[in-house]
Amino acid sequence: MTRTSRLALLAVLAALTALPVASACAAPIYGMADEDATMFTTSLFTGLPVKHVRYTVAYDAILTDNFERQQADVFLDAAHKQGYDILVSFEHSREPGKAQKLPSTSAYSAGVKAFMKRYPYVRELSPWDEINDCSQPTCHSPKTAAGYYLTLRKLCASCTVMAAEVLDTATPWMTVAYLKQYQQALGDVHPTLWGLHNYSDVNRHSSAGTKAVLGAVKGDVWLTETGGLYSFLPGFPPSLSRQKSAEQWMFKLARSSPRLQRLYVYSWTGGGQFDAGITNASGLVPRPAYNVVKQQVS
Repeated sequence: MTRTSRLALLAVLAALTALPVASACAAPIYGMADEDATMFTTSLFTGLPVKHVRYTVAYDAILTDNFERQQADVFLDAAHKQGYDILVSFEHSREPGKAQKLPSTSAYSAGVKAFMKRYPYVRELSPWDEINDCSQPTCHSPKTAAGYYLTLRKLCASCTVMAAEVLDTATPWMTVAYLKQYQQALGDVHPTLWGLHNYSDVNRHSSAGTKAVLGAVKGDVWLTETGGLYSFLPGFPPSLSRQKSAEQWMFKLARSSPRLQRLYVYSWTGGGQFDAGITNASGLVPRPAYNVVKQQVS
């Protein structure tokens, strides 16, 4: 992107940020994103009027009998038996030495085929999680990420397949630039469903990143993972009140556009360096943010 183009884009984003967030749109469909099956064992979760869940798994996790496959079995089988609709997002391998390597099309296909064979009831899929974040090997290769989307569409033509699932950042123009290259790589294929993790907006009470993505793509956008941070050092020290406030803004933001069709709250279980849990580390003790979620989804 040229300096002139970047300045022009920044000016547009500044104007968007100044716009108020509308609150008159109908509420999206709500879901919960997590990888811990504890939530299916407590009425704190099963009592909520939520029937959609999201799960993230390595694209090749099912090829070997390891902990990740066992964890997927527990979570996905519990969700299926209890009647939840499941969205699955694939991501980097966790095999030694593979986390930052882009798989070939054949390797990616082999992993995805094994997954679909083992869990045929999963019919909503995202080809790669947070493709523009450099925890993923796709962050510098929108063309490769676009290729995974095209591959997944072919592997499951009857599935709901999401295109780019991106993370918002403090510099939205970078996300927009990534999405532009991604769409150029798709050629004459024009997706109608996209994914966004708008943590930056939610926790900074902003709307710039969300509006930037809505302006960069056509079709519906699902907020497939987002939530108020209880703790994420060094910028976000532990705070129940700040998390609660961010959670309230999250729901307001989710209603700001009719194109934001779903919101998956992350996460159910707290703990760890990145903690957005609406319950504590056991998954059994609710935090104030839980009450926000319960009120908003009811």
